[in-house]
Formats: sequence, C-alpha cells, structure tokens
Amino acid sequence: MERGIPERVATGGEARNVVMRQKKSRWRFVAAGIFAALVGLIVWDGADRKAADATRPIMMSPNVAIERSRPQTLKVASFNIHGGKGTDGVRNVSRIAELLTDVDVSGLYEVRASSGENTPNQAAAIANANKLSWLFAPSERRWWTDHFGNGLTYRIPVRSAIRIPLVNTRGKAYRNAILATAEMQGVDVRIIAVHIDREQDRLAQLESVIELFLGLQPPCVLMGDLNTTMSDSMIDKLINTSGVRSPLHDNTEQVLPEGNIDWIFTRGLRTVSARLVDNRASDHPVLRAELAPLD
Repeated sequence: MERGIPERVATGGEARNVVMRQKKSRWRFVAAGIFAALVGLIVWDGADRKAADATRPIMMSPNVAIERSRPQTLKVASFNIHGGKGTDGVRNVSRIAELLTDVDVSGLYEVRASSGENTPNQAAAIANANKLSWLFAPSERRWWTDHFGNGLTYRIPVRSAIRIPLVNTRGKAYRNAILATAEMQGVDVRIIAVHIDREQDRLAQLESVIELFLGLQPPCVLMGDLNTTMSDSMIDKLINTSGVRSPLHDNTEQVLPEGNIDWIFTRGLRTVSARLVDNRASDHPVLRAELAPLD
C-alpha cells in the first residue's frame, strides 16, 4: 500500500508574505488606475477650448520697418486664412504672405498661435515674410496657452489696438473683434477687423459690431469675415446708411458673388479700387481695397 505524499502546509510567515504580495499587487493596480485617471484629466483639461483672457494686453511686435508713414492712399485686405490651410489641404502660411506683400493693413482671421516656423503665431510668420509689423488677438486658449483668434499685419504706424470679446451663447465658439488705430497722412484711421459667428450668435455679434462701426469717428473701416451675404437685411441696411461705402459695390469691374461673406465698409473714405482675389492658399478669397481721404 502506497503512502500518500503529505501536503506542504504554509508556515505563518509564508502566509503573511502571500497576503502582502497580494496587497502590493492591488495597490499597484490602484495606483496605475489613479495615474491613468490623472493623465486623462490633464489631457482633457489641456485639449479643452477655453476663452482667452480678454484683460491681457494684445501681443504686438514693435512698429518696425514702417515703409509708408504718410501714404496717399490706404491699401487694406481682409482675409480668413483658414489656419494657413489651402484648398489642397496643405498648411503653408508663406502662400498667405505672398498675397499680402503690398498691403498697408491686413485683417486676418482663423489665425493659429503655432505657425510651425519658429514664430509665436501665424500673423507673425506672415508679417516676418513681408518685413511688416503684426499683432495677435487670441479668442481662445488650448493646451494652457493662447491658441486661436484674429490678427493684423501692417506697414504703417498702428498707435493702439484693443480686442473686444463678442457675445457667445453656444459654448466653445469664442469670437472677438480688433479695434486698431492706424495713421494715414497724419490722420487717425480706426479699423475694425472681425470674424463673425455663422450660427446662432451671428445676428447679435453683427449688430454689436455695426453699432461700434457707426459710432466711430471717421475715417474708419470695418472689415472681416461677417459670415453674412448680401441677402441679409442688416447688410443691406448698412450699405444704405448715409456716409457708409462698400468698396465691393463701388467696384464696377467685378461681379459680386451672390454668396460672398467677406466685406469691407468705410466711412469718411472713398474707394480707389476693390476686388476679391481667388487663391489656393485658403478656402476664402482675399478682399482687397485701396482707399483715399474724401476730396
């Protein structure tokens, strides 16, 4: 008759070690879960779009390489640069800069803080390519830094600039307007550059911007991607307001596209020329106008 092999009975010390290993394994699992949750929260917080701090000063370059301190005319451009991404899907701000080489003041919209060209933002990259000055007015923050907004590039003196946050009732759709004062022939020209919402806040934002424009001391310019066509009664009313000019309507050489949403309006200035310039650098045309003081 074979004798059974007796089972090995764990000693008290060995049992305690097993329990301790099990506890350590559980704590490692809990710690890994906590770490993953913290990383997730940090990533979520960084990726979340937040409103930029409107009380912070606008980021501006010095007034360098001012080439036209007393221009006889004022060349302006309004351009939604689509973050530098062209119709071919390629992001290249150099192509944007090539379209703005001779412009005195350019209003830029959908400007990203990272240009990919060792500059703090895309407005700076465009200005540097053309040896101009620039400013950037972010409307939103992401990854704990200013991320997205409007900008200006300019070759004439800009005395001051402020950003004006616009009403926002739909969450992450942060918008602002830039109000800058430039100099032409020793006279201050007030310029509004703005990108209006295309959804539920469009009418309220547009109304406030038009009210601001009509309240400024002439000469003044309102330009931007207004996300509003000629069929909008507010645009029709503005065009027919005494003293307001629409350079695109003054230009008789180019048929105004029915779906156009990029506009320039002036007060106290006359139109020398104006045109929409199709391009591959963005999904919007460049709207250019050359303006002069009233005779």
